[in-house]
Amino acid sequence: MYNSTYNFVHEEASNPTKVADPLHLVPLLPQGQPETEQAYLILQRLFPHAELSNIQTTVFLQAWQGKTYQQIAQSTGYDADYIKDVGHKLWRKLSASLGESLSKHNFCSILRRRFQQLEDTTSVRPLPSDSNARSVRSQPPNSGISYSSHSCDWGEAAAVPVFEGRQFVITQLKRWILEDHNRLIGIFGLGGVGKTALAVKCVEQIQHQFDCVIWRSLRDQPDFDNLMSDLLYSIIAIVEQDPIDLPETIQDKVTLLLSLLNQHRCLLILDDWFSVLQGDELAGSYQTGCEPYGLLLRRISESRHQSCVLITSREQPAGLAFTDNHAFPIRTLYLDGLDVHSGRAALKTFGLESSQEYYDLLVQRYTGNPYALRVVVKTIVDFFAEDVPQFLQRDELIYGDIRRLLHQQFCRLSKLETAILKSLANLDTPGSLTDIAQDVFLEQSDLLLDALESLHRRSFIRKQNSCISVPQILKEYIRASYEL
Repeated sequence: MYNSTYNFVHEEASNPTKVADPLHLVPLLPQGQPETEQAYLILQRLFPHAELSNIQTTVFLQAWQGKTYQQIAQSTGYDADYIKDVGHKLWRKLSASLGESLSKHNFCSILRRRFQQLEDTTSVRPLPSDSNARSVRSQPPNSGISYSSHSCDWGEAAAVPVFEGRQFVITQLKRWILEDHNRLIGIFGLGGVGKTALAVKCVEQIQHQFDCVIWRSLRDQPDFDNLMSDLLYSIIAIVEQDPIDLPETIQDKVTLLLSLLNQHRCLLILDDWFSVLQGDELAGSYQTGCEPYGLLLRRISESRHQSCVLITSREQPAGLAFTDNHAFPIRTLYLDGLDVHSGRAALKTFGLESSQEYYDLLVQRYTGNPYALRVVVKTIVDFFAEDVPQFLQRDELIYGDIRRLLHQQFCRLSKLETAILKSLANLDTPGSLTDIAQDVFLEQSDLLLDALESLHRRSFIRKQNSCISVPQILKEYIRASYEL
């Protein structure tokens, strides 16, 4: 079934979960499927001596097509955990051979790039004619990240085509990371405010200062043990010449990670940290089964090492003293929306032509939230012919994707937090603690300070001296949702 020029070997028949014969799963360069042909060709040229089993080859080809491990398991008849383990070992094996960190998230773009480099320097024959239109000379569609060094594994980091302002904040982050050598930095803020975009732009500017840069998203709530294995495989592939066997226990894996962070100057970015935190109660506690994530942050902050871990989250995790005290190597940044000047620039870049007065009004009503501004521009252009006054006259500022984004965050609140926000939204000016206590049901008044601290962890309130206010975009949402 296989051409002898491909070094595929038979799968071991020792997996009890197997219910399908993998020999019938991988066709030989099927005609009319240029992406599969391209994947085969790249695999052969970059790994001529790799002896891959049939199931490893299947995982490679189906992952190239963008399938998840669960989908690959369904199509092959193998257990999903087994397929995931095959994948981890496959990326580790190919990483060691290539000398560059590969993962399921980044291997397509990296292998395309490395194949192109090989084609540029050798007499590599062109791809099959059916795939000329998709030549590997073109960059992959999601290649918004600049891979300036083999030491960077960007994972699922988003491309950031529009980025306005934030220069002071980027300078501050760079100082915290490069000059102050902080071990742990948290970027917190409402959804859509631009935490991920800020992190991407900052890391792009400083990536060359590190032996190893790895970006991972927690959006899909990855199993902690799998995440640790992925991080360790990726770091080892970049900084270690020879692969090593990973320890079995979570504690030992965390210890090994800290050892690597101490031996090498690494920058780890863990995006969407809030995904492993618990909703429907005060902010910061971990979901059942996700408690090891808290252990990881605590050990990173307390252990001596030369690396930096950057997290982004809608909520600040509890049990960790994020502080601005220079005695501790931990920093926190609460990210607000764009200022008026940057907001105007963003609205123009998003495609809205209007007067400065209306630019400023939109920025103010949506608290400079870049995501909300982008949604609003599309609505005004598509349905109001760029007539901002006509849009504002409808007095329907919270709708569609903006409502859904805010609703996701409101669903995580406790009843007391919701009551406090409704009280603050009724005020035209910032309120005091006394104002809130008089309006909130008294039977839970002993938890008032806890609830306020929780709202601050979620970036739902702003503290100004002894007064407290709610960002305008949240105030608009609360008034619309509760008919205040």
